[in-house]
Amino acid sequence: MTHLQRPASRHLIAVHGNFASSAWWTDLRAVPPVGWEVHTPDLPGFAGTPHSGEVSIARYADWLTQYVAAHRLERPVLLGHSLGGAVVLEAASRAPDAYAGLVLAASAPLTGLVTPEAQYPVLEQLPANAALLNLSLEALFPSGRPDNFRHLLQDAARMAPALYSGNARALAAWSVAPETLTGLPTLILGGELDLLITPERVTAQGKALNVPVSLLQGVGHGFPQEAPGIFLSELQRFLDLL
Repeated sequence: MTHLQRPASRHLIAVHGNFASSAWWTDLRAVPPVGWEVHTPDLPGFAGTPHSGEVSIARYADWLTQYVAAHRLERPVLLGHSLGGAVVLEAASRAPDAYAGLVLAASAPLTGLVTPEAQYPVLEQLPANAALLNLSLEALFPSGRPDNFRHLLQDAARMAPALYSGNARALAAWSVAPETLTGLPTLILGGELDLLITPERVTAQGKALNVPVSLLQGVGHGFPQEAPGIFLSELQRFLDLL
């Protein structure tokens, strides 16, 4: 299908990861894929937004499903980065026909992501330790800080206190069955230098879902910000097929 045959605008919902916000999609909003309207909501409890109740991937997916319904978005494509990958996987697994496609960018593994117990005290220190938070965030961009790094850092510091360790517990407790996603067009991207969602983990996602993966060279976990042009090209190529 060519651009001329498509509706004037289709919908792409980009879901950020842990310690993040809609600001992670600044470049994507500034130069969106041709023919697509990009939605970049803040998940509840991130960047100063309200949060209450348990912290779980299922509840984030509930919220995302409600967002789609409230905005009357017909078969949008879901894009998830890191923890956001788990959220979009969970939402898509419940109703794969409700979505036109799935993009996993340095996504949490389908089997969940276990944080060693020894790291939880460090997570709990982050709200009161600006230097540690700065170092933790900076490590996600091995090729260099994005221009809006200060904004990203400010939003990370505004995450609800319960989410600092709560999100790690949520990812450890979550998983999704690959067969629930059979038939859903999926793009899997990773960063060559990513120390969190390593190339091996990205490759394992591709094998589980039986789709090829693309590893972007010279970038890490924050590759949508480190290499926005390359990321957009990969994304546009995939979206053009839908």
